[in-house]
Order: sequence, then structure tokens, then C-alpha cells
Amino acid sequence: MEKTNYKYTKNYCEENVWQLCKHPDFQSLDKKVLVISNISKNCPFWAHHPIPERNPVWWDYHVVLMARENGRWRVYDFDSTLDFPSDLGTYFNQTFQSENLPEATAPLFKCFTASHFTDYFFSDRSHMKDASGNWIFTPPSWPNIEHALGNKLEMKEILDFSESSQHEVLLLDELKISYL
Repeated sequence: MEKTNYKYTKNYCEENVWQLCKHPDFQSLDKKVLVISNISKNCPFWAHHPIPERNPVWWDYHVVLMARENGRWRVYDFDSTLDFPSDLGTYFNQTFQSENLPEATAPLFKCFTASHFTDYFFSDRSHMKDASGNWIFTPPSWPNIEHALGNKLEMKEILDFSESSQHEVLLLDELKISYL
């Protein structure tokens, strides 16, 4: 698979994954959307653009797609330097390399079914504007992601990794136990 075959806009990982979930190539697969961040909104990712392999990129959050193919979970991450897709175990081991991270910067995960994410995710892209209302990053060419269903899954809710989060927050080891 080639990344270039799918819709992508730099710095809009949640929308890139939403588009990927909707793509016909993925319709028959069991899919999960992983939102990765932490309380401090400062999480290290190794093997990510544009930093050389031996240094991490520090994201405030990141979103990837997990899909089960032939009984194995694989990760689709547009910003990774690893294969597209990558075996889940390889992705976890290469992307989250440091075992001795302070608790505040250790990765935490939220896992949504792809159908829940595509049905309820909503973004007016306001989180991508500065205090004056100017774009921090150029938005995608496609329209904002909206839906006709009642409850919205908004960025504020997705990015809440506090103890009061409405969605389960998992540690890396808990996620490994569930999917490896």
C-alpha cells in the first residue's frame, strides 16, 4: 500500500484517519482508531517525520488507524517512517522506545471503533487556530467533518486524558495485552 493513494493533509491526523476509515480499501476490515497523547499533551514518538530516526518527535496528540488483516493487527500512520502499514508489535516497539519516560510524558491511548469514530467525530477545526483566529496549519481541502447523528465526538473530548475522561484511557502495556 502506498500512503499517496489516500487523502492526507499534514498536521490533521484525526481527519486523515477519518478519511482512511471511510475508504473502500478498508470497508471489510475490523478497524480501531487510536488517539495517543497524555496529560501533559507532550508525547514522544520515534520513527516519525521530520526528525532523524534516533530522536523523537514530540506531538501534543496523534491519531492512527489499526486494522486487522488475516488475523493480525496492523497500524496505518501517515507520519511514521515505518512501513505503511506496520505490524502492531513493530509499531509499538519502534514508536514508543523509551521505557523510562516520566509519567507525564508516557503515551496514553484511547481506542474507538472505526464506526463510532466515523459516525460521531466532529471537527470545526477551531483547535487549529490561534487566539486571533488565524490558521496554525493550512487546513485540508475537503470540507469540515460533520454528521447528522445526535451526539458529537469532539476534539476536546477526544483529547481529554484526565481521570474525568468520558472514554477509557489505556497504558501502552494494557493496549499490548489487548491486541498483541
